Amino acid sequence: MNKVENDRNAKEGSKFINIINAIMPAALVLMIVISLAYLITGETILINDRGVSTDDCISLDSYFEVELKDGSSQSITLPGTYEQYGDDELTLTVRLTSDILDEWLMIWNMGHEVYVYVDDEPRLSVNNDGRRLFKGDVAYQYDFVSLKDTDEGRTLRICFPKYASENHQLGSIYIGDKAALLLKAVKPYQFTLILAMVLVAFGIGTILKIIFVPDRAGRSYELFYMSLGVTTASAWFLFNSPAAQFIFPNVETARDSAFFFASMIPLPFLLYIDRLFKGRHALVFTVLKLVSVLSFVIMVAGFLFTDIAINNLFIATEISAVASLGISFALITGDIQNRKIKEYYIAAIGITGFIALALIYVIIYILFPFRGDGGLILLIGILLLYVTSLLSYINSNSKLN
Repeated sequence: MNKVENDRNAKEGSKFINIINAIMPAALVLMIVISLAYLITGETILINDRGVSTDDCISLDSYFEVELKDGSSQSITLPGTYEQYGDDELTLTVRLTSDILDEWLMIWNMGHEVYVYVDDEPRLSVNNDGRRLFKGDVAYQYDFVSLKDTDEGRTLRICFPKYASENHQLGSIYIGDKAALLLKAVKPYQFTLILAMVLVAFGIGTILKIIFVPDRAGRSYELFYMSLGVTTASAWFLFNSPAAQFIFPNVETARDSAFFFASMIPLPFLLYIDRLFKGRHALVFTVLKLVSVLSFVIMVAGFLFTDIAINNLFIATEISAVASLGISFALITGDIQNRKIKEYYIAAIGITGFIALALIYVIIYILFPFRGDGGLILLIGILLLYVTSLLSYINSNSKLN
């Protein structure tokens, strides 16, 4: 009797454990949703209590003049690209008013050497020599200049001595409290930075789970490759963001690393999509993967051993990435027509959604090169890829069980 009762208790205990284990993933998702909902709600509807605001700085973009060769001046509006001033050095001037009481100047420097003077008194010197491991253009960055209350009425001069040989882009210039200026620099990218950091954490966590805690069906290489791609793409955003200047000691190395990471991105996604097709287009994806690796090699080798700028070498990656997206979309379209899409329809939603958002991102970047959206739209596309691959993985596992 005791044995029968013990067996019954063991079965009931096992059933209870199975029920608990079954609801744990849903419980985890619910916990995450509640936490994020609280964060988003509070940050959206409650007052700003961080003690600093971008209202504490103002734009000087419409106040500057350009000194011309004949000694005259001409009004200029920032930001913008001004090739007509590319025959010589470029000097911007503005007369400082009484509002500059111990304020700071923030210059969005588009890779130029810069010297800043108040009248003839030097205040800032940005020399690009020795800032890079290898040759090439320096990264964009924010430069800060301290102003004094005694500068009232004096002339601020911002000189670009090598403007003719550098790019002809001029960035925005702001004046105000330094904390407010730092907030101004980072604020357009705050959601992108938060989302990128979250995706890096989730991507790494998923990779570790797959490696060390495989499920009954073994390791899911589709999800592994997707998580690797998500982690790589998110790291690229962190390296490429203007906020990188305030994180890494040498912003040049960080920005170069952004190109390295960006050039790696297509490969894990190709490995992921190839496995979704289960070898039906093995030759096509073998060629695409080889091209992806070759574009990375071209970029790195050219960067190390030639004088070609890394952004020009990156064109090979851009071409291979566009080709990969186009071919993948065409193959998915073919599967829709042949009704084979049901094998991976959840993942296909993520892939096509990402392609659409990537196209929108490129259009925004072309139309608004000095503003854009900070990459948020493209990062949302990457989030969509990750979520749909995760749902596809869960769906496949439920069928096996």
